[in-house]
Amino acid sequence: MKLYGKRIRQSLAHSLSMPGLTLAALLIGHVPAALAAAWQSGATYERGEIVSHQGQDWQARWWNRNDAPGGATDAWRLAPAEDTAAGWLPAKAYQAGELAWHEGRLYQAQWWTLGQAPGTGNAWAALGTGVKRKQFVLVPGGTFTMGATVLSAFNYPNEFPMHPVTLTSFHLSATEVTFRQFDRYRRATGQAPLSSLDWAGVELGRGERPAINVTWLDAIRYINWLNLEHGLPAAYDETSGDLLDAAGQPTTDVAQVPGYRLPTEAEWEYAARERGRDIVNAWGNGAPLRQGKPAANIADRSFKVFFEPIKGPLPDWLVIWELDDGHPGTAPVGSFAPNALGLYDMSGNAWEWTTDRERVYTTAPQVNPVGQSPNPERIMRGASWDNGQEMHLTDRAPATPDFSTPATGMRLARSLQPGTHFEAAAE
Repeated sequence: MKLYGKRIRQSLAHSLSMPGLTLAALLIGHVPAALAAAWQSGATYERGEIVSHQGQDWQARWWNRNDAPGGATDAWRLAPAEDTAAGWLPAKAYQAGELAWHEGRLYQAQWWTLGQAPGTGNAWAALGTGVKRKQFVLVPGGTFTMGATVLSAFNYPNEFPMHPVTLTSFHLSATEVTFRQFDRYRRATGQAPLSSLDWAGVELGRGERPAINVTWLDAIRYINWLNLEHGLPAAYDETSGDLLDAAGQPTTDVAQVPGYRLPTEAEWEYAARERGRDIVNAWGNGAPLRQGKPAANIADRSFKVFFEPIKGPLPDWLVIWELDDGHPGTAPVGSFAPNALGLYDMSGNAWEWTTDRERVYTTAPQVNPVGQSPNPERIMRGASWDNGQEMHLTDRAPATPDFSTPATGMRLARSLQPGTHFEAAAE
């Protein structure tokens, strides 16, 4: 695996995780819809939606707004544990809210039922993939300067030279793929769930937290399954890793990929930098604070206090952020304010795979580039929960497709295709 020398020294994922990158944003005052999995006052929630609040996962009983989970109303109930759901049994009586698997799909009983098979009537609601249309935001296209436009002591050679990149509009998920979403795929396809443990055996949490220990190969296989479930063609050749067009032919033109996919590296950076702003991390430049509150899930005092008794003193290069974000490990997605585009956790929480192999930067202008290279490594972006003051958004972390750590995850993208209506199954 090709990792720059300093990056290998900064890789706690071989004890904690890989080095960092992040980027900035402006605080959005009002969230019009429930885009993030962390419950938010002012957001509207539909029946069946799941959120995280005060350390627990909750499910909406009906449409509600401003009814805090665990509060005085009955608008929310504790979310059922999906990892313990069993196959549907015709002789079993199910109570409202109970879960059952049937023919590779997860269902939830809407009321007391006995003998009615899921998928044959109204007694059961199919929970689907958990990927919803409204979790995506439209990122308007444009031209920006890609690369390290803000210099620091932590830049790597592969961040240069800066060069102009033009992108067409695309959709990007407001949040990272969660364990709940990824677990539905693994259960539906008969695979064991991914580990949610740190390498020291510390449980980092599942549910609405980002799926971690995800390899690039895991990511593209999940995406192909997701597209199949939504009636869309596969996005990747799982042998070569090539992007596929609607006819199943290899392509380097993301506009020809009709379904879900990983963002390109250029798309990721453009969105994280709020369409190309000169910012170091998703919260901006400087300390990870917005209006005096923690702005991201990063290596901080809570991280140090929790992990040093387990792993020993932190390495000299890891300078933590002097604040407490409340999460020593991963945090439920959407726990911190989004950037100006409505995107959460673009800095910290989990490293995110992109489609690209590592292309060598030149000064030549690029249009919708997809990194090509004879080397197998794919690029990760965004840093993670165990990255400190070395974080920066232009950091390009290459790793082999079978590589993963307790800090590597993913985020979904889709091309904007004129004449088509982008919609995703309800949760």
